[in-house]
Amino acid sequence: MNSKTSTKRRHFLKLSASVPVLGLMGACGSDNTTPPAIAGTPSPTNPTESPGNPVAPNPVEPPVVIPASHPPRGVHASLFSDASTSRGLCWFTDGLDSPAAEIQWGPVPVGMSMEAARNAVQNPLPNVTTASTSQTTGLDNQTHKVVVNGIDPDQPFRYRVGSEMGGWSDVFIIAPTPKANEAWTMVHFGDHGIGELPQRLTAELMKPRHKHDLLLLAGDLSYANGEQPIWDVWFDQNQALLATTTTMAVPGNHENKDGVAANVPLLPFKDYAFNNRFNQPGDVSFFSFDYNRVHFFGFTAGAFLEDGKILKEMAALEADLAMAALRRALGQIDFIVIFQHYTIWTDQEGRAPGNPTLIAVEDQILLRYGVDMVLCGHDHVYQRSKPMMLGLANPLGYVQVMTGTGGQSIREFEPEISAWSEKHFVGLGFSKYTISPGKIVSQYFGTPPMSSDDRSRVQHENIESDFELVDEFEIRPRPLRIAKSFVKPPRTEQELAKAHDWQRIYAHTLARNCAHEQTMPKSTLHEYQRIYPNLLG
Repeated sequence: MNSKTSTKRRHFLKLSASVPVLGLMGACGSDNTTPPAIAGTPSPTNPTESPGNPVAPNPVEPPVVIPASHPPRGVHASLFSDASTSRGLCWFTDGLDSPAAEIQWGPVPVGMSMEAARNAVQNPLPNVTTASTSQTTGLDNQTHKVVVNGIDPDQPFRYRVGSEMGGWSDVFIIAPTPKANEAWTMVHFGDHGIGELPQRLTAELMKPRHKHDLLLLAGDLSYANGEQPIWDVWFDQNQALLATTTTMAVPGNHENKDGVAANVPLLPFKDYAFNNRFNQPGDVSFFSFDYNRVHFFGFTAGAFLEDGKILKEMAALEADLAMAALRRALGQIDFIVIFQHYTIWTDQEGRAPGNPTLIAVEDQILLRYGVDMVLCGHDHVYQRSKPMMLGLANPLGYVQVMTGTGGQSIREFEPEISAWSEKHFVGLGFSKYTISPGKIVSQYFGTPPMSSDDRSRVQHENIESDFELVDEFEIRPRPLRIAKSFVKPPRTEQELAKAHDWQRIYAHTLARNCAHEQTMPKSTLHEYQRIYPNLLG
């Protein structure tokens, strides 16, 4: 039996199940010998109508609706091999016995209304792709992933996920990727959570005036901290945004707490919930992609230090940026952008300096290949740098945009702001970028806190003020002669291993990661020192 025949059969059986049982019995015969009531003969079920005694019509029984056994939830979409013609989808179901899941998808044809496009019964989706299924990290639930290729680049992409037996999601619609010569927008922030403020930020992003084509999440997303059901809450709260907006995410230090083997350090096979819950290219937690004429590289920047891949990540960063710099010099792209969770430079109170040895390695790689922007989170403030290198203003350097103001909490700055800083802000907000040929215009929209009784953790409750434009700046492509100066051969992983003291880098990064965990800044580091005395000294 082919899949179409099987689907039709299930549909027929489903329809048959809704036919009233008594109707079927009357048509097929019954052992019930009670004679039917004669019309006009009074009886409890067939009273005689008179002018003074009108008879109410028999109530119509509503059809029996069988609830879906495994309804999809937490649907979210990502980029994959090509920004115009492919998407990765991911979603979740409860229990370990859900039926095989799939995605039904297709374009929104010219002339079809959005209302009609969302009706998969009257307007069936023409394509079907089967999803892969695995157990959700830390829960007796299942994660479903699928990659769709061959999307019509000129029409909106509509889809639903699930199954006939388990139930279907709503039909979601994603706008087509703008053409390379068209303006497009992206939004970036980190440090979100599930409270009132994160939901207010998400609601703001759903407004038409902030419509965007790409969403970059710079780590510390749900703050599950090992409590896996919190991830489900976060995905459910944000499904309306994540299912209709192409989203790419990098992990933060709070995602590092979501590993099944979290008590065993430096395990290369550590099972992170982040890797299970996102469907992204490459290694899931570090990858690269193009969106029109902008090249992106996203990675952990040491947030997942315990997976033992930091040297591999840096070597992947080096190789990727070397190719990107060459492509920029050839005129194939205009900008190179890094996004990560940890800041490189920061003035948040109590956070500077961060991790000098890892910063020295990363900074040197970014400067070697002429990265244009670094987008990050981690510190719960907004701070935008001048073009800089090694913490000093320099027109050949990169601009760091730190937007850790997703709503988990709001913090303060040191009394003195560094010379590299161009703009800083305390509050709730997000960065929005409008990219057109030869230009990136960055805007930060925020709303300030009501009070700052505690400088290190400003409470930002009962906000009624609107999000307003707080900062704006512009980046232009590097002149060709300067772009050509950044074309250099990549160094191999072995060469990077010899060029830097990785024992010190691991030690400093662990110290940084532990120091930024206010609940247990010392005990975790002491555990590392006990198990790896030679590594940490």
